Amino acid sequence: MMDTVECMRRFLAVAETGGFSQAACQMDVPKSAVSSSVTKLETRLQTRLFHRSTRQVTLTESGRQYLPECQRILADLDAVESQLQDDAGQLTGDIVVDMPGRLYASVVAPKLAEWFRLHPKTRIRLLGADYRIDPVKESVDCVIRAGTLKDSELIARPLGNFVMVNCVSPAYLKAYGHPASPADLSNHFVVGYSPDMRPSADSFDYFHNGHNYQVAMTSRVSVATTDAYLTSCLAGLGIIQVPHHGVKHYLASGELVTILDDFTCPPMPLSVVYTSRRHMPKRISAFINWLTEQFA
Repeated sequence: MMDTVECMRRFLAVAETGGFSQAACQMDVPKSAVSSSVTKLETRLQTRLFHRSTRQVTLTESGRQYLPECQRILADLDAVESQLQDDAGQLTGDIVVDMPGRLYASVVAPKLAEWFRLHPKTRIRLLGADYRIDPVKESVDCVIRAGTLKDSELIARPLGNFVMVNCVSPAYLKAYGHPASPADLSNHFVVGYSPDMRPSADSFDYFHNGHNYQVAMTSRVSVATTDAYLTSCLAGLGIIQVPHHGVKHYLASGELVTILDDFTCPPMPLSVVYTSRRHMPKRISAFINWLTEQFA
């Protein structure tokens, strides 16, 4: 049985990474061991799970049918093993988490050493997508999301609210001047931001006297990642609207300055989102609790 479970884990790794070499690297085992395990599983199931070629590895129809069942079985097994761990014992295993790269860099990464001091046998696997993924489809344990969440079958736990600021670089102010009010923005640029790169209307958004407003603006550059969004502002390419926490270092150093401080976006809610499962592994619930503490 344990040999079959390991074969299933290696099949899942190949399906998720898209190749035997990638799966072997991820699991730190020889490529031949991964290939042998998948072959054993195919022999046991009496069906081919992958189409193999020199260029790519893709799931067969049988493989596509087997994948969600394999994920479910391994998740349940993992959860049961985790639940049986002694509370005083060490948490073990991977924690797959997704959050925007800038959020990871500015808030989570600087504090992870403390997590590993408490739980040295765990491993964090970061997806780091700026677009909204499907946690179930991507097999992610938890996702940190900013903004208002749509109703879904997922569980959302509030982490707090980020105070928003409007930022530009000193070079931008030198070139275009300092706007005194939103009415002055007709002669200014914003940095466009669209995680899925779909065309979107560029605007300056703000909350004032109990109402939300939008000022249509022009952008000279539009980006799909939060890192590129910040970098564009630092390069003097336009105004950005961001959480204060993510740029406080640049504000302190003078690389960025705030403008229109009386015309900012409402605070941005932040949540950790996870799937509803009967048995949540202790390492996942512990990590979610730890995240909540870090954002408190």
